[in-house]
Amino acid sequence: MKKIKFKTIPLIVFCLFVSNTTFSQINSEALIKAWDNMTNMVVETAEAMPSEYYSFKPTEELRDFTSQIGHTAGANYLFATVVKLERPDPSPLTDTKNKNQIIKELKESFMFIRNGMTKLTNEDLNEEIEFFGRKMSRLQSILIMTSHLQREHGKTTIYTRLKNIAPGKTNGW
Repeated sequence: MKKIKFKTIPLIVFCLFVSNTTFSQINSEALIKAWDNMTNMVVETAEAMPSEYYSFKPTEELRDFTSQIGHTAGANYLFATVVKLERPDPSPLTDTKNKNQIIKELKESFMFIRNGMTKLTNEDLNEEIEFFGRKMSRLQSILIMTSHLQREHGKTTIYTRLKNIAPGKTNGW
């Protein structure tokens, strides 16, 4: 077995310190800022798409644009427990096809999650919770929630690009 050189130990300690410091910088304020950036990105894309294209389906198997935006809003309510909120009952989402109403519902769903995030402490982020049948930290479940949101936004971007519409500015983390 090879011995670790003396110079390697300080490098390992440095890497551990940097990774610990970086992780500790992820706090509720940073998550709220990221959430606000993602909110703007998704809402701007929904607003950019002309209302006549809200019924657009790229293929028969895919949702129309209205349903894609509705899915994003619905997912925000589905993830309510991640930010220590209860899902609204009944759902505040409607089956509207009206662009302005859909955007209003989308904005309200983002604000719903944001309101929960503002109440989270750093201790809350480290709390272990059950998320879709798995135990994980609240922070990990929030990261999964935002990953889902970014994935869905990627889909809406394809819808807009297929209609030669520029999506909202990308401002993730």
